[in-house]
Amino acid sequence: MAVAVALFILARLSRRLGTVTHAQPQYRGLYLAALLVLGGVAARLGYLTNFIGSGGDLTHNLVYIVLCDGLPALGVTLGVMVTWYYWSWLLAERD
Repeated sequence: MAVAVALFILARLSRRLGTVTHAQPQYRGLYLAALLVLGGVAARLGYLTNFIGSGGDLTHNLVYIVLCDGLPALGVTLGVMVTWYYWSWLLAERD
């Protein structure tokens, strides 16, 4: 949940930076990344409370991995890529 909040804050800051620098609005990818992470959190909560279902077969395990581990991993990867695009100028500044 904290990662989703951090991605949302980065999206808000990147939107402001993009407005000042007239960059393309690719900060929207950070909102998508936050939603993906929140989707993983919701899926994990669903599994913990047995709303999604229980079973031990291979299909159930694959769905669990994709929803609970894959969505947050995809969200964090997307967040890192968009953040690098918007904020890489900080690392390039030298005296």
